[in-house]
Amino acid sequence: MENRKISTMKKMYVDIGELGWGLYLSAHLRWLRENTDYSLAIITSSDRKCLYKDSVNLILDVPHDFYEKFKGERNCFGLSHSSKKSLKEYFRKTLPPGYVIPGYFNFGGDYNFLLNKVIYKPYKYSKKLEGKKKILIFPRYKRHPSMSYANLPRSFYVELIKILCNKFPNYEIKTKGLNSGSYVIWNDEIRKNNYLNGVGENTDLQDTINECQLAITAVGGVSSLPRISLLQKVPTFVVGHQKKRFTEDDNWTKTKVGFYEVASGIRSRSYLRDSFTKLNFKKCIDKIILFINGINK
Repeated sequence: MENRKISTMKKMYVDIGELGWGLYLSAHLRWLRENTDYSLAIITSSDRKCLYKDSVNLILDVPHDFYEKFKGERNCFGLSHSSKKSLKEYFRKTLPPGYVIPGYFNFGGDYNFLLNKVIYKPYKYSKKLEGKKKILIFPRYKRHPSMSYANLPRSFYVELIKILCNKFPNYEIKTKGLNSGSYVIWNDEIRKNNYLNGVGENTDLQDTINECQLAITAVGGVSSLPRISLLQKVPTFVVGHQKKRFTEDDNWTKTKVGFYEVASGIRSRSYLRDSFTKLNFKKCIDKIILFINGINK
């Protein structure tokens, strides 16, 4: 029987949750665009619009009063301490004529609706970069207690950067991320000519994606930015837990990946926090250097 696209409808989705879940959602909308006749729209922040440029017909900003009415940490597709029902009701009132939020999209942790209905591929670069090859560092730092257990010590990143600057003088060592979710490690703190702090509020996700053009590798903790560098086919080294998730499940382009496992199996957050804090710096950094040397061969 001939394959037919599903009939036209207007569907609106909302990306206000964790960045990693936004990656899942953008892949699902890309699948819908290629396999249905839906008119697709997304409501999201200006920083994340780059995720949806090739997958939707309409991109709208999160209404200006949303974060005045709703508080809480980003959690899955929604926010902690905000009910899924109230979030859905709020956005229903903001929709353009004819658009509906699908019933299965509930602002929670259910992502069964997108299983086997995703297309992952590198995001487009907005401009061509030229210059020195880079090693990108993603110094994850989450302040909220529900997320902070997976923070690596700031001193680890400082030591790592200094060693990489010495070991790889022909590369620029550059940190990337937002102030709100990353350690800021200043240039004068490292005092190396080939180090550049790229963490700041004025940077956005497209900037990080663009940087991947010149990156020979990326290094980071367990967060969404290493998933993006892997998706952009940049060999990436991850330090943390959930090894299978980062090396297999969410390594969608099967990019070369290295992993230093802090803890394995199902563990309590207090155990994980203690394990991340007691990271063996030397052992981990030695493995990172071996990984980078392997790429350069």
